[in-house]
Amino acid sequence: MTDHYGNPLLEQRKLLSQDAYVERTDQSVFEVNGPDAKSWLHSLLSQNIMNLKEGESAEALLLTPQGRIEQQLKIIATEAGVSIITAADRLEVLIAWLRKMVFRSKVEITERADLRVIGGFFIREGLCWIDKFENEPVGSVRYAAERAEFPYREYLLKEAPTDLTPAGLLAYEALRISVGRPEIKDVDDRSLPHEFDWLSSAVHLSKGCYRGQEAVAKVHNLGHPPRRLIILNLEQGDVLASKDDKVFYQEKEVGKVVAGALHYETGSLALALVNRNTPYLDLFIESGSFRVSAMQEVLVPHDAGKAADLPRPAAFKLTGRK
Repeated sequence: MTDHYGNPLLEQRKLLSQDAYVERTDQSVFEVNGPDAKSWLHSLLSQNIMNLKEGESAEALLLTPQGRIEQQLKIIATEAGVSIITAADRLEVLIAWLRKMVFRSKVEITERADLRVIGGFFIREGLCWIDKFENEPVGSVRYAAERAEFPYREYLLKEAPTDLTPAGLLAYEALRISVGRPEIKDVDDRSLPHEFDWLSSAVHLSKGCYRGQEAVAKVHNLGHPPRRLIILNLEQGDVLASKDDKVFYQEKEVGKVVAGALHYETGSLALALVNRNTPYLDLFIESGSFRVSAMQEVLVPHDAGKAADLPRPAAFKLTGRK
């Protein structure tokens, strides 16, 4: 896993100008092939993939029965079924669970260690997953009022491109943090899709049953996600936030950093999960033995959710009178 090739800030510029690629060595590839491939996966995941045509792609989540995030899957439809990109450190657990769920479905699950995941903002032919996080949601909702452009793609290749220069993972991290793009590495055992505004790209609110669907619908329609994702711009550019650094409002701890990076234009940035009712004001990050002030950029608003327009129930009077 290569963090950088000398200058991560320059590598960010080259990625955006389509002159570089990043090899996603933190991800692995497997295939689900067979006549039932799409319908079987459709029944397990949060996304509607039934109508994906060959070459089209989508993002999906595997959730717990309580609606918490377990896996992130980047799906590409193929002639034989689907190719899936997922976190390398979660691959073994994911495939083991999927194989237990096959039963009589006509599917075959195969790891593809021969394929490399090559990410970037360049466009060319080949098996490709297109990130739709910036797009208007289809069959779902977006909590953010607006979203920055992030035309990122990942290609499945046997060899890295020879006409582009390599960039490290630090460059990609800074670019995705700057637009608020979540990844599976940001979640903990309490994480809900709503907290990351992940409903917009990875959850279809009208599809049939899947594990965790009831919890997803309940939070969206009747409640609010307990935490919300924000971007923090650190005032001291030489301080880099680290995962699990504590976030404070005045003297009260209100959340934690999930990812930090140094951006070539805006300086030191962090993605953080904070309590829903945290004020839209400057916060502090506790990094090591000192605190750094940070300006808050709201991604998920405090009133996200509660989408159902239900009549307010009449109050029950304990008077014994009619």
